[in-house]
Amino acid sequence: MEMTRINPWLNFAANVGVIAGLVLVAVQINQNTEITKAQIANDYFLADMDLELAMMGDDPASSFVKAVYSPDQITEYDAVILDRYLNYGVVQILRLQEMHELGLAPDDWEERVNYLSWHLGNEVGRRWWSYSKDSWPEDQAEHIDSILEQTDYSANQNLLDSMLPTSTNPVE
Repeated sequence: MEMTRINPWLNFAANVGVIAGLVLVAVQINQNTEITKAQIANDYFLADMDLELAMMGDDPASSFVKAVYSPDQITEYDAVILDRYLNYGVVQILRLQEMHELGLAPDDWEERVNYLSWHLGNEVGRRWWSYSKDSWPEDQAEHIDSILEQTDYSANQNLLDSMLPTSTNPVE
C-alpha cells in the first residue's frame, strides 16, 4: 500500500527532473548558438584584417613615412597601401564594437577608438577620414571627429621625431 502512495510522487519528481533537464539543454543550445554567432562575426573581421594586411604588401612603412613626412609625394601605389592601413584601424574598432554588442568585449572598448588618432594623425590620414567618414554612422563619425579635434595633423611626425637622435653628428 505504501508503495502505491509513493509511486505517483516518484513519477512526478522524475517528470520534473526531465523537464528541468530539457530546460537546461535548451539554455545550452542557445548559448552555443550565441557563441557560434560571435565566432562567425569574429572570423569575418579577422579575415578582413588579414586581407588588409596582405594588400599592404611587404613594406607599408615606406608609404606611411611618406604620409607623415612628405604627404605631397605619395603615389597611387602608396595611396592603396595607406587606404588599407587606415581601413585596418577602422576594422579593429568595428570588430571591438561587434564583440561588445555580443557581450564579449569590455565596456571600455570605446577607449580604443582613441587609437585611431594615431592612424589619422597626419595630413593623408585626415584626408582619408574626411572622404571615408560618410560611410560611418553619424554618431560614430562625430565621436571620431571629436577625438581628432584634439590631435593635430603633425601628431605622427611629432612622436616619430621625438624618437630620432637629437644630434645629426655621426656617432663615433
